Amino acid sequence: MKGPPRILIIRPDRLGDLILSLPVAETLKQRFPESSIAYLAAPGPAQIRPLVPYVDDWHIDSDGRNRLGLTQLIQVMKSARFDCAIELKPSLRTASAALFARIYIRIGTARRGFSVLYNRRVDVHRKGSSKHQTDLDLELLAPFGIKASGLFPRLEQTSAAITKAKMLVGADTKPYIVMHPGSGGSAPNWPIDYYRRLAVMIMESAGYGVVITGNNDRIGNFDERCSNLNGKTDMEGLAGVIARATLFISGSTGPLHLADSLGVSCMGFFIRHKVVGPVRWGPRRNMANVVMPDMQCDCRDLSRCDCLRQVTPEIAMNKFKSILGS
Repeated sequence: MKGPPRILIIRPDRLGDLILSLPVAETLKQRFPESSIAYLAAPGPAQIRPLVPYVDDWHIDSDGRNRLGLTQLIQVMKSARFDCAIELKPSLRTASAALFARIYIRIGTARRGFSVLYNRRVDVHRKGSSKHQTDLDLELLAPFGIKASGLFPRLEQTSAAITKAKMLVGADTKPYIVMHPGSGGSAPNWPIDYYRRLAVMIMESAGYGVVITGNNDRIGNFDERCSNLNGKTDMEGLAGVIARATLFISGSTGPLHLADSLGVSCMGFFIRHKVVGPVRWGPRRNMANVVMPDMQCDCRDLSRCDCLRQVTPEIAMNKFKSILGS
């Protein structure tokens, strides 16, 4: 490569996956300060871009309704004249596009049938590896001679987020907890009725306000004393509300990693499971604040898993007190 490299990081999936991959971008920016770092991301998750100062450009993997077709994706990559593409979410579509766009260095896993399309292959073993997702992503930097692990995703607050938060929760509101009871379905979630009971316990026993966030009609009604922002925030506004919170509470969701990356204390509900458990998907700064059932989850169909019912609101309240030092 001649001159500062133009690097594309490919991660067009969920918000949590995107946030957990951010140390890849920041590490590259630190190693190559004059480089241009870009992401290919899904439309919703890409809304974090104002919060990511070390990423220079964002390309949206959407034509308004569906993911970009192969021809469209090739054109995007050609137009940006990338020198290098790093596939953190490997697929035949994106790997083919990088090849046909004649991107000089194409980095990807060595474990897929289409891995021949990459000219720099890294033998990353994800499933059952006992490594955090961020560390697995960082392994793809090996062709640069970079060895890194244990890094934290980092997002920065913006003035717009602060302004939106003040409008949503008030400028002089009392200390509050943010509770995000919805879930995208990638992992089992704590029961909604448990969230409702915990919210009342926090307000009555601890004296904090409770703010409900999300974009999910299925969470139903919470106690009228809660400030319900469900469906009322965009990504930047959500970040602003979370950044002012004393504690963020949710299951294994993208907003949990949003809160963790903003440096907010978090309490997350996880099951003991080798694929979707906290070892791989936990909030990096708040791993000690994860709440799990005592028993290992052996459920074959995680969409029907109810193991988190073992974690009662009383257990969660005790953890809440230990985190905040009751």
